[in-house]
This record gives sequence, structure tokens and C-alpha cells, in this order.
Amino acid sequence: MVVPDNKEIINKFDFLIRPYLDYLLSHPNDQINLTSDPLRITNCFSGCINSSTENQMKCDRFTLKIPYAQQILSWQVIFDASNLKEPPDFIFDAEDHDFHPPLADINSLVCWDWQNRESLVAVVTELLEHYRAYQLERIDSNATLQKHLRSLLAERPASMQIIVNRAERGLGTLNCLMKVAVDFTGIPTYLVPDNPGPDGATLHVCIPYPASSSIQAQLYLSPSVENAFGGSSKLRIPAFQPGMLMGDYFATVKGLLENQVRLISEGYEKRKDYVAAFISHMGKAVLEYDVQSFSKITLLWEWNDFFFTFTVELPLYFPMDQPTFILKSVYHNQNKKPYTEKYSDFPYSPRWSGNEMVKRASAFVLATIKDFQKASVNHSDK
Repeated sequence: MVVPDNKEIINKFDFLIRPYLDYLLSHPNDQINLTSDPLRITNCFSGCINSSTENQMKCDRFTLKIPYAQQILSWQVIFDASNLKEPPDFIFDAEDHDFHPPLADINSLVCWDWQNRESLVAVVTELLEHYRAYQLERIDSNATLQKHLRSLLAERPASMQIIVNRAERGLGTLNCLMKVAVDFTGIPTYLVPDNPGPDGATLHVCIPYPASSSIQAQLYLSPSVENAFGGSSKLRIPAFQPGMLMGDYFATVKGLLENQVRLISEGYEKRKDYVAAFISHMGKAVLEYDVQSFSKITLLWEWNDFFFTFTVELPLYFPMDQPTFILKSVYHNQNKKPYTEKYSDFPYSPRWSGNEMVKRASAFVLATIKDFQKASVNHSDK
């Protein structure tokens, strides 16, 4: 789907060019873009000598802004409105003045299909492959960066973008963006109900200069994965330790993500078992429970003619994270709401079975209910 701003820009082009741009901007391609940052078209104009208003509106050249390795490539794309059956020409960034991809080896240019709307995407994809090879050639001049690269390639990242910037003397900052191939299918579907797009994780590593020991890293999660993990604050990647190679760090982050998926999947099954154990032991007392995520169950209990509800809230990372118990009086209000107390400090072990946890929870309530009843009377609204 093309967003309104892009549609307005596309409509400025010759009608034979529009399908290429529409496909380029509306079909995500992880061979071109590894992040959610969009491709952008700027500086569109017509190369026609005739300056009539009609021809001015039929643009045939533009600057393509490509998010690449956390930087922006600005490539000029030049069609010829008088001969649109021919492939476009490209002018690359001035900083990459020595980037001369072998055009004869770029199949999508040699075999340009002007009737295929995917043709421009194919050309850009191939050019970026050559651009990566061009950047990798710079690494050959530095032994430290060579070690980082060899270790990273050994881990076989699904996709990779890399830029080695030049400095006044030698090489400067290295930015590397890598797709982390993790199987996210183990995440329960209820955690991504709104279908916010494909699952994915991308790791960015920045080396300020080849000999730097202060290497920075940042992990980017797709909205669906971030939501499933409980927010960005729930997953903290380790610092890049001095002496560590990029490949080792990549493997560490990948293992961390895989473990997180496992914990979420196991947590769902454990919560399900916990709720099932309560239903099995005390089915008649169950008022309600969450049938989707199994994160909550409420029961109506009675002790010496005192009725109260007992609620268990189970966290996302249960059983590693301890549940919360909530007692609520049926009779007494505090500030015009049912008198309630929450408990998070009680005997607990994540190794207990669901049946054992139910028995322990029942024992806790029996040991606590007398004091709760007194408190509900003493602190209730008068």
C-alpha cells in the first residue's frame, strides 16, 4: 500500500515510470531495507528540454534515499522519458566516487524488462549487493576489522548491510546492520492480535574506529515481537565487551532472543496448566478466568460465613516471575470500592507443578484470611 504522500509524488512521474515506483515503495524487501525506515523519493524533476507545464509534471528522474546500515544512501535514478523501454542510469554518492559496479554483471540491467513493475526493485537489489562487496573491500586493509568480519560471516546472518566510512587517515566508523534469523512461531498468537506486520529482529553494531574498544550495539524488534516480549524494556542486550568479536556478539544476541521466545512459549503452557489445576480442584468456586492468555483466574470462597474472592494474576514470564494474589471482600468497601489486599511475598518455587502451586496457594489463603477479614472490617468505610 502506498501512503498518501508517496502517491502524490508518484503521480508527478510519467505513467510508464509510476508502476516501478509504486512497487518499490509499497512492497517491503529485506534485501533492500532491514529496518522500518522507509525508502524515500526526493528531488524529482523532468529531464526534457521542453519546459512546458505538461512536461514539467512528467518527471523521469529523482533521488532515491535508501536507509542502509543506519546511514542514508542518496542515489540519483535517471530514466529517459523519450525512451522508457531502456533501463535507468544511476549516479551514486560523491563519497563513494570509486564505486563502479560492473554493469555487465548486473542481470536485471542487462535483461531490463520495461513491462515488469518489479524491474527497478531488482536493479536496486543487485546494486546493493555490489555496494556491500565494495564496502567489504575496505575492510581488507585492516586486520582488526577482518577478524570481526570473518567471525560474523561464520554465523551466517540472514541479511547484512555494512558501511566502512573513510577518515582523514585511513578508516573511520563502521556501521553494520544484521538481520537476526530467529523462529518466532513459538510466540502465542494472542500476543499479536492486530497483525502489526512480520516478525523480525535486527542488530546494529557501531565501531567508532578500527582499534576502538568502545563498541556500541542496539537491537531493533518489529512491533509484533516487541509487543510479545512485553515492551522494549523487557529485553536488554548485553554490552559489547572489549576483545569480543562481532560474530560472537551476534551469536549471543541470537541466543538471547531464542531463549526469550522459549520462556514466553513455556510461560503460556505453564499458566494454562496452573489455571487447569485450579479448575480441576475447585471448579465450582471459579467465577471467571482468562481463556485466551490464562493470565488471571478468580474464585469465590467462604470462610466461617465470610465470603470473599481470591484472584491470581500470572505474569508473562511465569513461572520464572512470581504470581500475585488478590483478596477482595464481598461485604466491605474502602473509598467506595471493595476492600482489597494484594500479596506478592509468599512461599513460591517456579519448579512446583501446577497442582502443587494450587495446594500452596490454598494454604496461604487459609493462613491469611483471618487477618484479612479483620482488616476489611477495621478499614472499611464507616
